[in-house]
Amino acid sequence: MSNWLQGMPTAEAYEMNKVLFELHHRPDDLEAFRVNPDQYLNRFSLTDPVRRAILGNDVAALYLAGANPYLLRAHCIGMKIPEAVSVGALKRLAGEH
Repeated sequence: MSNWLQGMPTAEAYEMNKVLFELHHRPDDLEAFRVNPDQYLNRFSLTDPVRRAILGNDVAALYLAGANPYLLRAHCIGMKIPEAVSVGALKRLAGEH
């Protein structure tokens, strides 16, 4: 199962991965996101669906939008998304319940 709906990563996927990288590799960025997530995300060129996926910690939507699996895992850990929730979302995508 590919995590890209397109044949290759898009500019949108790049921008989303940039957000995920910066959130979890720059402590000041994570703090800024926690204080005002909307304001923080305004720095990036994100589509509404990707923006909603980040704000809602929608692991499945982030994966399908092209999130790098390592960055997505770091995001789940950094945002304290329970492993059962994050892995469960990915298993549902793969058809494993």
